[in-house]
Amino acid sequence: MDPRERELLTGMGNCFEACHADFDGTVEMVAGARHRTPEDVRTALHQMKGAYGADPEYRRLRARLPAEFPI
Repeated sequence: MDPRERELLTGMGNCFEACHADFDGTVEMVAGARHRTPEDVRTALHQMKGAYGADPEYRRLRARLPAEFPI
């Protein structure tokens, strides 16, 4: 993962841990904090899942989020 991808997924974990919002709420918070659109964040997260789904670092960061989050 490149640093921006790592930062995005870390931000998702941080926002979820702080607010325990649902997927869309967490995406909205991260999008606002990163000055991106929610759709851009969703697209990036789905691309990361496809590219790094088996990567240990991705799995570690992903584990901070609920299993029902579609990423």
